[in-house]
Amino acid sequence: MLVLMIGRLRGPLRRLWPALIVGLVMVGSVAPQPTAASSTAGGLVVSVGYAEDKETNNPNPANYPTPWQGSPGVVFLGSAMTGSTNCGSLPSCFDAGAIRLDNPTSADISVGDVFVDVHSSVTGGKTFDLWGSFVVPAGKMVVLTANPPGDPHTYNDFDTSGFPSNNCTPVAVAPTVTITIGGQATTLVDSTHVLDTGGIDRGFCGGPNGKNESIQWRHIGVSGSPSASLSLAPASQAPVPGTQIAETATLLDGGGSPIPAATVNFAVVSGPDAGATGSAISNSSGQATFAYVGGSAGVDVVAATVTTVGSFSTQALVDWGSTAATWTGVDIGSPSIAGSDSSANGVWTITGSGRDIGGTSDQFHFVSQPIAGDEMVAARVVSQTNTNSRARSGLMFRQSVDPASPFYAVVVTPGSGVWVMERQGYGASVLTLATVTGTTPTWLRITRTGTTFDGAMSADGVTWAIIPGASTTLGLPGALLAGMAVTSHSMTSASTAAFDGVSLTAAGSAPTPTPM
Repeated sequence: MLVLMIGRLRGPLRRLWPALIVGLVMVGSVAPQPTAASSTAGGLVVSVGYAEDKETNNPNPANYPTPWQGSPGVVFLGSAMTGSTNCGSLPSCFDAGAIRLDNPTSADISVGDVFVDVHSSVTGGKTFDLWGSFVVPAGKMVVLTANPPGDPHTYNDFDTSGFPSNNCTPVAVAPTVTITIGGQATTLVDSTHVLDTGGIDRGFCGGPNGKNESIQWRHIGVSGSPSASLSLAPASQAPVPGTQIAETATLLDGGGSPIPAATVNFAVVSGPDAGATGSAISNSSGQATFAYVGGSAGVDVVAATVTTVGSFSTQALVDWGSTAATWTGVDIGSPSIAGSDSSANGVWTITGSGRDIGGTSDQFHFVSQPIAGDEMVAARVVSQTNTNSRARSGLMFRQSVDPASPFYAVVVTPGSGVWVMERQGYGASVLTLATVTGTTPTWLRITRTGTTFDGAMSADGVTWAIIPGASTTLGLPGALLAGMAVTSHSMTSASTAAFDGVSLTAAGSAPTPTPM
């Protein structure tokens, strides 16, 4: 594990990956046969991914492969495309498959050749043999992608999703990667179709995550998610002021394996020690640690962030002996009309403007406090001024104050009922999980249990009913912000909502709601 004091990294970077089964195919006069069950070749651990940052619908940053060009300990054999024809408004960009070769041994490994077959047995398929011979240094990694040194730069150089091009019927034939080391060739099968983005040209056809084709690293042949996961532990702790504490981030690839050699940035984003920062490189367990000494009583929110084409993060709470919860109001997404909030005699008056809570980023006013574990927030929305039939006021659990942050919300509108919404990942489009009839005044409640979120309604704040379709699993570990959200659904006017009966308690402290 790496231990970091503020702004300072201690200890050497180690990338000692666990030993994995090595599948070797002997080569004579017959072409090597695929060995589907292995992710290793000649002592190297082989991962595949897909990198695209040229689209206007930029990828979820957790989907874009990391480590990448410029990362510590990475030999990068590739380069970006340039020019507006290839990249639109960007000066340079990638749209290419990628192969990562990790060397966990104490000796350099010489690679004679890497040969990639993307559906060559199908009309429109293609093979790639771009990188020549190279060395993977001991304890380091090599990333292979489009336009390696000495290779002519073309728009489709290792654009592995596009063969056949514009194909929307999944190709069952899996891509293969053949790696020759010491004259011995090993062919590995990309059986989970990372290089060919599900067997289709997703940049043309689209898919569950839109047309952007980015897929986070996965060991070749291993199933999983297109996204990396980032967690921070402990999720909460209560040290004595003046002592040193540590928070450890763990970064895992789309298949759940540790990602080494990635930069993790840390910051205390609120609390008595706000402004403290640090940075560390993830080790062979995908871990990087931030340590600091607390100053005075209060609750710090510590964020760990990984940046690719954007940033994705997670948070933890450090309670330095605080005695009372504090609600904090802030405008999210810089709406044109500033919001406000106040509380008197148990009633919150919250004014918010902004385009919406929706799309890929939000504009609204948010009054919240950090939570670390399984919690439940409830309130009655008494009223809201009708600036638009879809003006929204209600409750939200949110990862951060970033306008593109993931969240779960239950909101009521002046004329469009009660909505349950979520954003599953940073910068993803908001999904509507459920809509039911309702208007103010009404009681709303959100319960978080692990990674499960539920929304409920009540007429009296005593008898609750689960909103059909509201339950979801959302990958938001660690600390979250819980509170009240108001948007006017208008760029030219602000909407004011009144809340009473506001409570934030441990999940399970109230009766289980019944289905509606």
